[in-house]
Amino acid sequence: MSSKKSTRSFRILSLEGGGIMGAFSASVLATLESVTNCRCVEHFDLITGTSTGGIIAIGLGLGMSAQEILEFYKNNGEQIFPNTGFTRKLFNSVRHLFQPKHSQDNLRQALHGAFQDRKFGESQCRLVIPTYDAIRGRIFLMKTAHHERFRYDINAKAVDVALATSAAPTYFSAAPFPTHQGASYVDGGVWANCPALVGLVEAMHFLNVQPQEIDILNIGTISSPFSVSQNAQSGIFGWGKGLINIFMNAQVESSRAMSSLLTNDGFFNINYSAEEGIFSLDDSSKINYLINLGRGKAVENNILEPVQQRFLNRQKVEPFSPLHSV
Repeated sequence: MSSKKSTRSFRILSLEGGGIMGAFSASVLATLESVTNCRCVEHFDLITGTSTGGIIAIGLGLGMSAQEILEFYKNNGEQIFPNTGFTRKLFNSVRHLFQPKHSQDNLRQALHGAFQDRKFGESQCRLVIPTYDAIRGRIFLMKTAHHERFRYDINAKAVDVALATSAAPTYFSAAPFPTHQGASYVDGGVWANCPALVGLVEAMHFLNVQPQEIDILNIGTISSPFSVSQNAQSGIFGWGKGLINIFMNAQVESSRAMSSLLTNDGFFNINYSAEEGIFSLDDSSKINYLINLGRGKAVENNILEPVQQRFLNRQKVEPFSPLHSV
């Protein structure tokens, strides 16, 4: 990936899903904002985020600093994913067999503490948040009013949008969405856990930006080496969790690859590869570890220099003016 100063005029921040591992992403962003003295919301034309990445994206859009979002994970991680102690872990594991593993009320309460009753349409930046319509069985995108057609999500509470993108199946119940009467949504990660391609298509199709003008900063939530060789000759029982892993890994890999190809290398990825099994999306006991990894990754020379030159480079984007008011 080139570290030369970008001449591309449209910047997209893409934030991947991954539950509590969003603490890594938030830590990366908090460190980058601190070192560069630049705010993400002022340096990206569009921010897209899925699941935990959607929560971060909404926070940034509403004017929160990345450090404030990082504090959200530090202060609320154990409330959202209460799995400390053997008895609690056993209870959650048994519960997971028959109903969602965690209470959505805990997540809602934490999100309300961060966003209060603010509306999604108050965002200072264009936002595109993937989710999935649980009633009609279709992909769905929550959007700010950056196109004449986009007026139906802006009056929704930011908390409701965050719940809609982060309601991971089996971990949380489907999230009701009062603004869309009778609707409920599940985690956007079922189809766009890496939303880079979503952001790219949004910019090209609705904002008439040419792909060669687009520069994408994508931030992951920790990856692990993955192989299906042991499952390849198996049935349902043999595949087990590996079946979910291959779906998730394949769609993330394809989104990253296609975004890079379509923009002719206008794609920069930040992530960390850990040994398999160290992290999981609801293991809140690893928050401090994740934060330290994010901080260390952000200041690596091969990360910090390109980010300073291409994205957080003190060249602010044109302020976002919504086409419809809340």
